[in-house]
Amino acid sequence: MALLPRKKTRLAFDNFLLAHYERIMRAEQVRSRPFVLLLDPASVCQLQCPMCPTGLENAGKVGHGRTAYRPRGLLGREVFDAVLDELGDTLFFVHLYNWGEPLLNKDLTYFIRELVRRDIAVDTNTNLSLPLGDPFMAELLGSGIDRIEASIDGFSQESYGRYRVKGRFELARDNLTRIAAMRDRMGLDTQIVWNFLVFRFNESEIEEARKFSEDHGIEFVRREAALSESLRAEFLPSYREGEVLEGFFEQRAAPFDPRTISSRSEQSCAWHYYYSVINADGSVSPCCAPWESDWDFGFVGPRNSRFGDIWNGEAVRASRRDVAGHRLLETLRHSGKLEAMVTVDDFVRQGTICEGCQMPLPMLDLYSGRADLVVRHYHETLGGRDAFLDRAFELVRSDPAAFVRHMDSR
Repeated sequence: MALLPRKKTRLAFDNFLLAHYERIMRAEQVRSRPFVLLLDPASVCQLQCPMCPTGLENAGKVGHGRTAYRPRGLLGREVFDAVLDELGDTLFFVHLYNWGEPLLNKDLTYFIRELVRRDIAVDTNTNLSLPLGDPFMAELLGSGIDRIEASIDGFSQESYGRYRVKGRFELARDNLTRIAAMRDRMGLDTQIVWNFLVFRFNESEIEEARKFSEDHGIEFVRREAALSESLRAEFLPSYREGEVLEGFFEQRAAPFDPRTISSRSEQSCAWHYYYSVINADGSVSPCCAPWESDWDFGFVGPRNSRFGDIWNGEAVRASRRDVAGHRLLETLRHSGKLEAMVTVDDFVRQGTICEGCQMPLPMLDLYSGRADLVVRHYHETLGGRDAFLDRAFELVRSDPAAFVRHMDSR
């Protein structure tokens, strides 16, 4: 199953097309706004998962010579309301999660109700390893949320607890089945999901968890984990032996080789046009990957900048201009500073993290499936009313060059 869009307004569909047009044209200053938003209700968590920055802080294992990755706290209504007032008319999807445990925020159901009121599809991802009463479950389901995903990696405390440190398997599993049962009693169609990250020590439990999910009307989703070098011997699934580490946070200490930048494909990034990330403190991140506040583009909220000012600020425009890092590389070469770049981290620190992006190319279009769903949603809702718009939505995801010609013809 998939998180399906709700919004049916011409304004939202026009913004969707404009975002695609501006990305294809490599616009640095944009008029469009993102149609997918990751909005983190909490930058705190009760667990100590060893690949999560929040969990590392909880365990006192912050690395890279730092004491903290990002200020810890909960998303407040003032920041949420300011974001929704500015972006609510053009958002199709909001994912209420990122680096914290969403259920720790007592305003979570308020956020969901307000998003649903704006016809925005909304989901959340929780570890569910905390005591939950029936009244809260009923409130959560009754808020109108479309999808609730629970990350439960294993089918025994022994395997589950090796990654979900401090988590309680039976508590999380039973919470999930209680939510699914309550959904059925309430006659709702909320998607309830068991997310299973596969590790070497839980491979043998995948099918048991899948069967349990099917028996309880729960969607089972098997996922692959990103693992640091220090965890690979213990955590890497057997079928992933020999896999190459990718991404800046895995490679940051590696020797810098200018050829890795020179050979990188010149490609725009959807995170600069289609998607964005706002953390619990109102900070705007380049994408969902950076753990550290160093890379943030700014802060939104009633006493800070408007999102639109950040979206067209110098840091974002520089990132749109040079996703591949080619310009940054040439700047350093001409200034004579290139030889001083010893590690990947040295190079990236000369610009925005996007200018030195080391992420695999699929990361640049992480939510491409969401965009395809919007196209289908248009044809199902407004299709047949406007020939120009119909043709634009036929071309926008399938033929970029023809799409641009069509848009330019008006």
